[in-house]
Amino acid sequence: MKHTQKSRRNLKKGVVVVTLSALVMAGIVLPVVMIYSAEMEETVRGFAEFQLTYRYYLKNEGPLNLTSVSIRLALLKDWAPIQTVSNLTIMTPPNQTITDEYENQFAWYEYQDFNVNQTIDLVFKANLTLNFIDYTSATLDIADYNESSDLYKLYMAFNPLEDSTDPNIRNVAQSLEVPDDLLGTAFNIYNFTSHYLKYKLYSTVRGASYAIRNANGDCDEYTTLFIALSRAVGIPAIGHTAWLADFAPGFVTSDDGAVAHAYPMFYVAGVGMLPADPTRGATSTFDNWLKTDAKRITLTRGPDKPYRLLRYRWIPVEGIEGPTIFSNYTVSVQDMRIEYTSNLRQVVILSLAGIPSLFMVYSGVKGYQARKQRKRKLESLLDPER
Repeated sequence: MKHTQKSRRNLKKGVVVVTLSALVMAGIVLPVVMIYSAEMEETVRGFAEFQLTYRYYLKNEGPLNLTSVSIRLALLKDWAPIQTVSNLTIMTPPNQTITDEYENQFAWYEYQDFNVNQTIDLVFKANLTLNFIDYTSATLDIADYNESSDLYKLYMAFNPLEDSTDPNIRNVAQSLEVPDDLLGTAFNIYNFTSHYLKYKLYSTVRGASYAIRNANGDCDEYTTLFIALSRAVGIPAIGHTAWLADFAPGFVTSDDGAVAHAYPMFYVAGVGMLPADPTRGATSTFDNWLKTDAKRITLTRGPDKPYRLLRYRWIPVEGIEGPTIFSNYTVSVQDMRIEYTSNLRQVVILSLAGIPSLFMVYSGVKGYQARKQRKRKLESLLDPER
């Protein structure tokens, strides 16, 4: 009899454990499956909001005065759908602002008689939002290219640093092409570029032909090689300049090259510009293919479009070397907020957070049953006839 009662109690325990386990799994798996299916078409998974300042400081350290100074600085701007800028404040008004054929926006400054020990301090403040976009799981409605369109021609325009006519470039590109699969071809080019090149920092851009022959280069070579290979198989692509860093509130850096970055995007008709970053793809392939994050803030698009450009003139004096101009470009982040908008992420977090609560309930029920059982046993010992 006692054995039968014990078996029943064990059976009840088993039923309770199985029921709670089933509830936990149902609470996690079913919502995850349902929401994952719904989110397959969603591309924006979150955003980062910045409040930041960037500035360009110059000083004429002599020994000669300058007769003219020209400065061109990129203005932070919208690059839909990746980046949105609001409340851009130019603390020192420029002589003019310029928008070029690539939709870049620049502040242009002209100075005369920049004398020894004189300084220039140009400051810009902005609020900026970066969207975390993931195109890898979305169904993209890809259309045929209109090769006569201005956009196609602009992104296919010849540039010697992105020479898609180089026989080495063309041979490699053709070996990477996937028939009737534009994204598959673009991924092969991205993956090849990321892993073929070995990172080596250069002071000037060497270009795609150099990169394919020597198998090394910095972000400029990764970018120009990706562009040249893409164009060789008819995929329009173009380079971008950016700040690249692990931004955080209080972050400050001087642009000695450490924060300067180049990366490509390629154009897909019916979809728009898609991001790829083969330099970073060398260490994290899938995190930098058709995805954006909070580490890269875009400034300009197009060849020969640096985000800062300085030119100056002086009158030579015999026996005296030319002037020394100290320059310092800094970026600082006053505030930053990151938020993920994925419903899938929220359900997983809430479901996982709910597991301890379920086990607390289970423990409470089991504790109550154990106390009740001990009370009955004590009563039977005190009064065996009960």
